[in-house]
Parts: sequence; C-alpha cells; structure tokens
Amino acid sequence: MTESYQESEGVVNIVSINSILVNVDIITGSYVNERMQPVIYSFFPKVSPGYKIVEKPPHLKNLPLPVTLDTIANLRTYITDQDGNLLNLRGEVVTIRLDIREK
Repeated sequence: MTESYQESEGVVNIVSINSILVNVDIITGSYVNERMQPVIYSFFPKVSPGYKIVEKPPHLKNLPLPVTLDTIANLRTYITDQDGNLLNLRGEVVTIRLDIREK
C-alpha cells in the first residue's frame, strides 16, 4: 500500500456551514452581518453530519410584525446557511413552531 497526500494552494473548506438560520418572511427587526433579514433563530448544529438535529431556542425573542394578525394570508418559513443559501435537507421532515401574538 502506498501512502500519499494532496496539497492545496488555498484553505480547504471542510465544513461550509457556520450557522443555520431559521427565516420567517413576515418579521422585521432582525439583522445578520448588519443586513436586515427575516431571521428568527440562528444556531450551529451540535451533531455530526447525517444525525438528526434537535434544536430548541434557549430564550424566546419577540420580533415586530409589519402587519396585523387578521391581514396575514400566508407566511413562508425557510432554512438557510450564514450566506443566505437554502439548505438541502434531503427530504427530512422539519418542524418549526411559531408563537404569533398581537401586542
């Protein structure tokens, strides 16, 4: 058996995801890297790739809605990486629970 190795001129990006962001398109008041984005929660997974991620926010945060509850016809939740790229969850079931209240 011959041992070999490879060298790269650049830095290898083994783990491209630094943060997983949960987005809800009807909120305001959240910023990521000085840009307003509809992020309600951000975390780094505590499990290895291929394992089920179970994440519960340690504290709840209320963010303002630009609309009233009776005018919400629909909302969109989506999960991205730190760069805003949609994550490929390979058909896994995702459950996101929202508590929406009027002031």
